[in-house]
Parts: sequence; structure tokens; C-alpha cells
Amino acid sequence: MNDRQEQPPKANILVVDDTPDNLRLLSAMLTQLGYEVRRVINGQTALKTAQAAPPDLILLDIMMPDMNGYEVCQRLKASPITREIPVIFISALDEVLDKVKAFAVGGVDYITKPFSEEEVFARVENSLTIRRLQKQLTEQNMRLQQEICDRQKAELALYLSQFYLDKFKDAIYFVDSNARLIYVNEAATQHLGYTREQLLTMTVPDLDPNFSLDIWRSHWQNCKHKGCSTVETLHQAKDGQLIKVEVTINYIEFNGEGYHCATVQKIPNF
Repeated sequence: MNDRQEQPPKANILVVDDTPDNLRLLSAMLTQLGYEVRRVINGQTALKTAQAAPPDLILLDIMMPDMNGYEVCQRLKASPITREIPVIFISALDEVLDKVKAFAVGGVDYITKPFSEEEVFARVENSLTIRRLQKQLTEQNMRLQQEICDRQKAELALYLSQFYLDKFKDAIYFVDSNARLIYVNEAATQHLGYTREQLLTMTVPDLDPNFSLDIWRSHWQNCKHKGCSTVETLHQAKDGQLIKVEVTINYIEFNGEGYHCATVQKIPNF
């Protein structure tokens, strides 16, 4: 078995011609060039075959009885199943080939008889390459539209989450493994007197005199092991005031990273 036979076909091509000799010649050429070829001898059969198993490309004779190539092409382009299949028209040199009409009904190119293997290969490869590029562009556009849709959904979810969390009367902090504040709600700004922007530049030791980085790391590992914990501690407001608070911490992971979700309540009469 040679290398060509071992390789999958480069494309599936449907050849439509009412002359058996033309079918055999084109089929032999295209098969030798590495394509899978199906052959039909009239327009009605071509339409049924293309609908049942759409090919990558159609070579379509113009002059056929009952239904000519122009009408076959128009019907192909009218169907959502076959409208995107490129059609190359076939015409004999002694026939009048209306090139304008060929392109008007949806053809992408034409090949004249008698067939030249070089011309057949060049026109077939050109049409298939254009079709592959069109499909890639369509798929990229679809992926881009999906990414945009997903991003919009994520932004909406983030906005709604922040809106919901900002309605809490308790302060809420999200803290990463380096003790940096990565999210605070509106109540946190009211408790401590900092703006949200200021808090997001700070760490836990900046707010809590009881938690140095070493103590924080130990506390982080303990909370990671238990999943949650509650502590009483002191938070220092922007004006220097110490506020006694109860902090309930839940450990969560997202995209392989760990975080503390801390809910902070003031302890009255302190």
C-alpha cells in the first residue's frame, strides 16, 4: 500500500455530469490527486446526494437534460444544508458558457472541457482553500461571539454579586494567601473609614494589630485545614480607633487559588 492510499482523502467531491466518459475521467483525475469522489449523472440525483451527505465541493456540468447546471446550483444555494458548498461549473469549449450567469446563481469557478489535470487540480484546490478559510473565519467569529457573551454574563454576575454584598450590614472581605485584600463591600468602608480603593491596597496586618504576617500564615493554614473559623480581634480604623470585632472566616478555592471570605461584625459596648 502506497503513502497516498494510507492518507485520508483531502476532501469529498461530488461530480455531476450526464456523460459517463467525463465522469470516469474526472473521477480518475481527482482520485489520483487524493480526493474522495462521488459521481452522479443528473441534477435530481445530485440534489438528493448533496442533501443526504453534503460534499466539500461540487463539480457541476451545465448542459444536462431535464435540469441544467444553473438550476441545480440555484436549488443548492436555496437549501440551508447545501448553500455553503462551493460549486465549480463544467462546460465544453464549443458550448456557450455564460460566466456572468454562472457566478450570479452561486458558482465560484468553472472548468472547460477537454480537461487538463493541472487546471482541474488548481481550480479545485483554490476553491477548497477559500472554503476552508471561510469556515475557519466563521468558527473564529462564533468563538469570539461566545467569548463576548460569556464575558458579558460574567460581568453581569460580578455586578449583581457586588450589588448584593454591598447591601449587607456586616463588613465582608476577600483575602488572598498573601494577606492582601482583594474585595471589600460597602459596609467595610463604613466600619473603618477608608475608601474601597484604599482598602484594596492594604493587607490584613495593616488593619489588625493582632495579626503579623507570621501569625497570619499560621492562621491561614489552620483555616485551610478546618474550612472555617471564628475569632475575636481588633481592627484599626483610619482615624486610629480600635474596634473590637468578631470575624467569621470561610476558606474557599477558585481556579486553584485559596481565599478567605471573612464576615466581620462589630462587638457592641467596647
